[in-house]
Amino acid sequence: MWFVRWFLTLLVMIYAVIFAAFNLDPITLRIPWIPFYDTQPLSKAVVVLLAVALGMLLWAVVAFIGSIEFRRRIHQLERQNRDLKVELTSLRNRAILDDHELEGAEAPPAQSSAAGVLGLPHEDEDADDVFGDVTHVRNSER
Repeated sequence: MWFVRWFLTLLVMIYAVIFAAFNLDPITLRIPWIPFYDTQPLSKAVVVLLAVALGMLLWAVVAFIGSIEFRRRIHQLERQNRDLKVELTSLRNRAILDDHELEGAEAPPAQSSAAGVLGLPHEDEDADDVFGDVTHVRNSER
């Protein structure tokens, strides 16, 4: 894409030079905001090339101002990305920290709703017999 932009800019500049070369007649300019002031006779080529240069300078200023907004948005998104990475890391570490906190604890008893769905004994039945072996194996592995 940058190639197309530079190629079109080069074509405009070449056309401006050719146009200026065909218009070498001297002219005087009247500046509208300064009354009764006429410039010394200038070549049309100089006027055309100055107009092209001024247009390109104005275009560069507008493009720079537009890029400031894009840079601000990029910095904002980078900051948000960094914050989300910190949050994600803390959430990943929370699971590891929770495992370390539960090392010495026994497995929680089965809840009655999950027990019925899984076919496990209810809380009033002998749940320790079902989970006791699992807890013993889990604690011995660590």
